[in-house]
Amino acid sequence: MLADKLQCVLMGNCKILGLALLILLMPSLAFSAATFDKDKMDRYLESLAVHNKATLSVVLAEKGEVIYSKQTLLPNEFAKFTDDEKLYKAGSITKTFTAVLVFQQIEQGKLTLATPLSDFYPQIPNASKITIGQMLSHRSGIFNYTNDPAFNDYFTQYQVKKKMLEKIASFSPTFDPDSSYEYSNSNYVLLGYILEDVTGKSYTQLVQEHIINKLGLTQTVYCAEKRGCGKEQQSFYFYDSDWHLATQWSMSVANSAGAVLSTPYDLTRFMRALFKGELVSNHSLALMKGITNTTSKGLFKLPFYNRYSYGHRGLIEGFQSDMSYFESDDFAFSINIDALNYNFNDITVAILNIYYNRPFELPDFDRKPITLDTNQLKKYQGNFSAPNSNLDIKVFVQGQSLMVQATGQEPLAVESFSLHEFEYKPAGILCKFAKTVDGGVNYTKFTLYQGNWILNYQKRQ
Repeated sequence: MLADKLQCVLMGNCKILGLALLILLMPSLAFSAATFDKDKMDRYLESLAVHNKATLSVVLAEKGEVIYSKQTLLPNEFAKFTDDEKLYKAGSITKTFTAVLVFQQIEQGKLTLATPLSDFYPQIPNASKITIGQMLSHRSGIFNYTNDPAFNDYFTQYQVKKKMLEKIASFSPTFDPDSSYEYSNSNYVLLGYILEDVTGKSYTQLVQEHIINKLGLTQTVYCAEKRGCGKEQQSFYFYDSDWHLATQWSMSVANSAGAVLSTPYDLTRFMRALFKGELVSNHSLALMKGITNTTSKGLFKLPFYNRYSYGHRGLIEGFQSDMSYFESDDFAFSINIDALNYNFNDITVAILNIYYNRPFELPDFDRKPITLDTNQLKKYQGNFSAPNSNLDIKVFVQGQSLMVQATGQEPLAVESFSLHEFEYKPAGILCKFAKTVDGGVNYTKFTLYQGNWILNYQKRQ
């Protein structure tokens, strides 16, 4: 089925640990967040859980004080897998922790941004041309090991350092060092190994001593042990009208690119401490922020209308996370999701809209499908392809239903909710046709949404 092929969401074996790319670039009047509608926030988050869209934990903090927190859990039958005292896998948020540790070593004179990778791992292709700074900024050209098709064969199995180095060294470079930008988990796994080499301590010790203990974080651990840590929630994907356990990674595979477990409470504290000079110098923080997202180091700049924050996102198994700090407002926001059947970016934008008192209408998850006659349905027919997917989609009419069929898969009957929107609810799939200038339907383009996936399809000639 189409849903089976969107395996990152449905099988819990996503090949990336997550990017931080909340993007809203529209002019806006200034909105005050001195007070916001907490009841509306509660209703929105509870509605997500009740309608099987997402279960999560979220914290909003102003000037270091928590002003709002909320956690939703799956129904009772999943109680043994979820717990309000367990920790969430934060995925690529770990990279910000790693970047902080690297800059701490730079400040101590043990590393520089110009230190070549060849000082530590000359077996990596182009190692003599690759610097610590390029790795922090994803400008090294080192192939992302989680993009390798063979990754699916070992991501559940414990991997020792030697094996991970062999895998990373076996790939051809994606581009010449510093000639381009491409997000790569390999960079941050290698940075974790380098930290161990220059300090003589394990990455676990470094995180514990220089971040967790220093800030008094009580809900954060680094876990890449063979036996696991026993503190983490399990995550879920939605399919066939129900939740299912996502396949668990061996966190040794995520390592210093994605093996931190935490909660929104600790992540908001971590972000504020970073920006208040408790972890690195102002000079180091400026380098982490960078001028653009292709030169930043461990942080991404996230526009939100007339404001912007710095932070990072994480994606691993069925977990998705976001931590952001709005420096101008001294406002920190973090969210951890363990079950998602909705667009993650829509959730974060909704939370921020409510917080900043922006106009936001609660979604109607109880809306009923509408009936379109076959003459109207036939207008959507065609063969579609997306530039970033190897799945072509055929849209056709069968009886009184509109069908979508991915390459080599069984057709799915989608329901109409407007002239633009069609859903296959058992797998949380939404196909949204574009609008014309006058608000009509552009039958040549649609966007497919499923969990974290957003794919733009164009009708082939």
